[in-house]
Amino acid sequence: MAKIIIERISEWNNKTREVGIYIDGKKVGTIDDGKTLEYDIEPGKHEVFAKTNWCYSQKIELDTAETTTTSLTLTGYKYGSWVLPIILGALLTYSLGKYALNINLFFLIKLGAIGFLYPMYFMTFGKNRYLVLSKKSRNMLQHHSA
Repeated sequence: MAKIIIERISEWNNKTREVGIYIDGKKVGTIDDGKTLEYDIEPGKHEVFAKTNWCYSQKIELDTAETTTTSLTLTGYKYGSWVLPIILGALLTYSLGKYALNINLFFLIKLGAIGFLYPMYFMTFGKNRYLVLSKKSRNMLQHHSA
């Protein structure tokens, strides 16, 4: 049997989201934040993707041999875990500047608005790229029987 190993990277912004794993269009299970799962599959061509709510990862085509182990990594969209802290930092700095130091830092409000639009793209038009599934490594394991 061939094997697929999927490692989900722990991210605070997707920690509570249930992510389904699909192989050849069928849901084979869910993977929790920071966990690793293994699936035994028949040798041949397979399509793997992940899904949470209405958001997906890209589909990965695999062509596996009898003794192939394919490792995949699952994460959220690029910079996803940095967006909210940056927005909150900008708004906190704006409030501190305006009310405590009497400095006009209005450009930080614009930065916060742009930062808000970034994740909104991945939840709407970019929903098929909300999750990122990528090949980690591909090892050919040979088992010899005596």
